[in-house]
Amino acid sequence: MPLNIACPGCYKAFNAPEEYLGKKVKCPLCKTAFVVQLPSTRDATPEHPSGPPPLPLSPGTLRRKGASPLYTMEGVGGLLEVFEDRVTIAPKGVIGFLSKGIKGTKEIPFTSIIAVQFKEADDLFNGYLQFTIPGGNESRGGILAATQDENTFMFSHTKNNTRILEIKEYIDSAVRKSNIPQAAAPTATLSDELQKLAQLKQQGLLSELEFQDAKRRLIG
Repeated sequence: MPLNIACPGCYKAFNAPEEYLGKKVKCPLCKTAFVVQLPSTRDATPEHPSGPPPLPLSPGTLRRKGASPLYTMEGVGGLLEVFEDRVTIAPKGVIGFLSKGIKGTKEIPFTSIIAVQFKEADDLFNGYLQFTIPGGNESRGGILAATQDENTFMFSHTKNNTRILEIKEYIDSAVRKSNIPQAAAPTATLSDELQKLAQLKQQGLLSELEFQDAKRRLIG
């Protein structure tokens, strides 16, 4: 069962496999080195005998609290979850932490996805789903390089190809929708602008000379 740990330097929360218990690790964010301990033995106080209170959730986490994933799939060293507006890849098990470290869950909004690459699994090799994002370091070296890529979800067995393809098609569709430009607000017509000028004149905010000058500039 994964351990819920937090960096004592930046307080970033991570999940780590039980094999890391008692071992020294380094935070990937602030580079602080610390020993993985059980929450019940870390910084216990009379007020908090089981350790410090949970770290506060970010506004984005609070907004999404209770949201259920549309797709969930366990792969090779990772857990893929697809929501209405994003996809997450969480390291799982020893393989996941050995390949991707303790960076925690990678969250990729659909608005950040440029392309989705899909490789089928076969009897010899794993398949993968790779997400290309701006400024990302996606691997181009095939299956071996993909194992180290934080934006890649790997899976095994040919029976999972159909399920992964279904997930890819949903993500592709959601990405296209998220990239559709918003419709521009309708522009005011000439009659609307003239009516506004007339109202300003009636309210005494424009003189006859100012009204005629503004009217002449509108008509062109």
